Amino acid sequence: MSNRRNTLAATTPFDAAAIAKSVSGLTVTRKAGVVITKNNDTVIKTWKSSNGYEIVNFKDAVNALLSVLGAVFLPEFYAMSFLGGIQELKLRGPQILINGDIFHEMMWLTNSTDGSKRLSIRYGLMRQICTNGAMLTLKGTSFVIKHLKVNEVNKELHTFMTALPKLDCTHVVKALTEIGSKQVTVRRLAGAIVNGVGTKGNDTIWNMFVKKLSSSKTDRLGEIQDAMIQGINVPFAKLTRKTLDTKISAWKAYNCYTELWRARDASHIERESTKMIKILAAA
Repeated sequence: MSNRRNTLAATTPFDAAAIAKSVSGLTVTRKAGVVITKNNDTVIKTWKSSNGYEIVNFKDAVNALLSVLGAVFLPEFYAMSFLGGIQELKLRGPQILINGDIFHEMMWLTNSTDGSKRLSIRYGLMRQICTNGAMLTLKGTSFVIKHLKVNEVNKELHTFMTALPKLDCTHVVKALTEIGSKQVTVRRLAGAIVNGVGTKGNDTIWNMFVKKLSSSKTDRLGEIQDAMIQGINVPFAKLTRKTLDTKISAWKAYNCYTELWRARDASHIERESTKMIKILAAA
């Protein structure tokens, strides 16, 4: 088992009644175009919205989630935060050991009443070692929507909640475990990334990935491979045959790549994680 320091995202024992009580004082109103968010009659955020903005009260979203939670996910811990106009509930489930690293099943419910964030629900596996909060979301279990009246946000939220299947990450755990014993050539990684993985331009993604391989606090390739790292850290067109044929840990490659996307929304994380799993599974 890895002896690296773990930082967990939610540490309060799960208590549905306590969660419901925590959000019971939240109210959101609109007056003269200004959205006013209060917690127990204390104003915590005011924000001037457009006419097309649809308000979502975090209290209602939390209660809707709690009403279906027992059938789809069994959390052990939680964390709640109200930061001005941003509200978030994190639910942490059982820990799972994958390739020596501890993961947890996680569910996030995020909302804003100041236009800064979309309403979202995400379920997946969270790896939290040191500063790495990389998450893998599972297809069909994420919901992201802009607060626009035309989107019928509140209606769509409740539709999604009632349609949630029992959440199960078994097949993803199996895929990640298999990656742990593999090595992959730089040639295969470079070819796959330069030929279509990513959304910011292929060479840009490759450069970002290489820098992460040589700088990640948790997954850098290591001193023994420093010379090889230097061989990778060049423009794609200048990679030598020797460098291209070098093999590296598929597990480190996966973690470094997914770490690039951890700050993006759930759809980006889901797409990029799935792509890298497919690339490495075929290695």
